[in-house]
Amino acid sequence: MARNKEFDTTQALEKARDLFWEKGYQATSMQDLVSQMQINRGSLYDTYGDKHQLFLESLQNYANETFEEYKAIAKREKSPLKAIEKIVKKAIDRSFDQNKVCMIVKSSFEMAPLDEQVKNRLIQLNNVLVSIIQELIVKAQDVGEISKEKNAQYTAQFIVGSFAGLWQMQTLYDDKKILLQMAKSIVNSLK
Repeated sequence: MARNKEFDTTQALEKARDLFWEKGYQATSMQDLVSQMQINRGSLYDTYGDKHQLFLESLQNYANETFEEYKAIAKREKSPLKAIEKIVKKAIDRSFDQNKVCMIVKSSFEMAPLDEQVKNRLIQLNNVLVSIIQELIVKAQDVGEISKEKNAQYTAQFIVGSFAGLWQMQTLYDDKKILLQMAKSIVNSLK
């Protein structure tokens, strides 16, 4: 008979996610994870597998939470172009509120060149974000907010790719005003 978990698996995963998000994969030790998650090593392995699998689950958890926030913005906003603008601003606000750059971007630079499985997961997650933005671009084109001459997929890829630049500037300058001006330029490029 399977034993009941003596800890909240979702809460423990979020603690691991936040640690990976803060320190990165390489700098996070198993002892760091055990301490942060407040579970024993055996429970960590039994529930999540090894550190690598836990990292992949942490990335997915981060992405799911982020994408739900972005989809909620898109659903609430009547103007698709305004929804894109709010999503970009939300990404900036979130990174400053939590004092951490995007986990997907950060992991792309740290892990994608070294780990094919992580790279594939990051591509998958990136494609989801591109599709969220692309759908909004198509809607904005349908209502005349964005020219139909713009390729929706390439434009969405440009916006998502621009996020890396935003977080580079945050890391270097830690100046929200700079990022908000950059975000304004990104959105203005759509018009």
